[in-house]
Amino acid sequence: MARETEDKFVVRMPLGLRDQLKQKAAHNHRSANSEIVYRLERSNELEEELARANRMVDELFAKNQRLQAELAAANTPQVAEA
Repeated sequence: MARETEDKFVVRMPLGLRDQLKQKAAHNHRSANSEIVYRLERSNELEEELARANRMVDELFAKNQRLQAELAAANTPQVAEA
């Protein structure tokens, strides 16, 4: 993609964040811009993974509740009808 057609976005960063970002970028052998793009893309991926994990937790919790109810019903003494 030609540089003229790429989107540009100005970000005001809290004090010290730019330096942290530059250090992380250097550590990861990326430019500061590439580090920002990587982290934004990764945050979207992690958000989706977290949503899937939360759905799974909800499903497992519901299944646990059902199994506990079944176990309680199985352990409840039956009253003989006369």
